Amino acid sequence: MDNKIETYSTLWNLVDIDQTDHKLKDIATLFLNAMNDWPTQDQSKIANFVHELKEYFGSPLTVEKIDARKFNGQNAWHVEAGSSIAELIDTSTRFCNESNFDNILKNILDFYEQEFNKTDFIAKLTYRTTEQGGRQTPLKSGYRPQVKFDFTEMQTSGQQTFIDKEIVFPGDIVDAKIKILSLDYFAGSLTEGMHFEFREGVTVIGTGEIKYIVNDKLEKASR
Repeated sequence: MDNKIETYSTLWNLVDIDQTDHKLKDIATLFLNAMNDWPTQDQSKIANFVHELKEYFGSPLTVEKIDARKFNGQNAWHVEAGSSIAELIDTSTRFCNESNFDNILKNILDFYEQEFNKTDFIAKLTYRTTEQGGRQTPLKSGYRPQVKFDFTEMQTSGQQTFIDKEIVFPGDIVDAKIKILSLDYFAGSLTEGMHFEFREGVTVIGTGEIKYIVNDKLEKASR
């Protein structure tokens, strides 16, 4: 099932791991800046933020409507967020030939959801050598072993998309994007630094360490 980006933190994480420079990334960053500046306490849902944005500035959102809302001594953060949205619309109009805010946001989410459908977290993977009981042959990016965490007997399929590599060999250490199948089961259970095994059947062929959680549904709440 395709992942949908619903929260600030998940979109921020996806933009953060995007190593390329392109205008849509710049536009997404402006959207995140606006959402971060918006004064509603603990506003994390993108849909709720957009609803409040349109209620405040008017719908459809335009640069003219945003500019018409002047600073009145009490609305500094609304104006600051609006400034980022106005810049977002202007940048998209000039470089992407799209001035409609709803379409711009859809373009951002569509683009980063492609990455989201490959990435729940990023991990450092250490493959066992053949002598250690690991695989005898190399494997390609996209490989799907079973993933096993220490805190449960449950295993799940975990697709590995290697970063900067297409093929890994027994004994290699590689960073990879991991997409797990049983998302609901592991919701609120994972932390950065957590270790896991990956297996073929009962055979452990390597171990992993979570470096960066992208999907905020998986992240264990800090106490």
